[in-house]
Amino acid sequence: TGCITAVTGDFPPKKSKEIKHDVNGGQHSGAPLEKDHIREVGNLKKIQDKLAESLRLCLHYFSPPSWPTKKEDLINLDLDKLLDFPLNKFFDTYEVNLTELIAQYQQHASEAEKKGETAEEKLANLRKMVMQLLRPSLMNYNADAEGNLDGDEIGDNVDEILAAVVKESTKGDTGASRDVLNS
Repeated sequence: TGCITAVTGDFPPKKSKEIKHDVNGGQHSGAPLEKDHIREVGNLKKIQDKLAESLRLCLHYFSPPSWPTKKEDLINLDLDKLLDFPLNKFFDTYEVNLTELIAQYQQHASEAEKKGETAEEKLANLRKMVMQLLRPSLMNYNADAEGNLDGDEIGDNVDEILAAVVKESTKGDTGASRDVLNS
């Protein structure tokens, strides 16, 4: 038979305030129903505790640096404080902080990119100047050195050409010019 429990306001209900009736209106002992009710309340309490713990962990993990409550305090909030917690303000603050952090990383990346481009330009100019300095020596080394070399060719050949010029300049040397170069 189905039973109806009338509760007079307290949750979980207190035994003294609980009145049990069967569907036909007669009184009922209620022992199995009371156990089911206690089990149900226990299950709800477990769910409530698990949800509260999950919320605490989320608040702890996503806590913005500018949030006034310490992370350690967020993990220890009781249920009443969790219910009153200003989630909208919390996530708005989180979003603002995340946006600022992303903007900082983008600025750093942009600055690094500009520095890289500047360094590449300086290196290309330096390689061109080295080639201009080496051009007279190259005429002895290579008859084709009179031709104009493009930027990629200069970049690919400068190290090789420098090594050849050093080798050529030290060939048949008595050692005096090597001593000057090494000092």
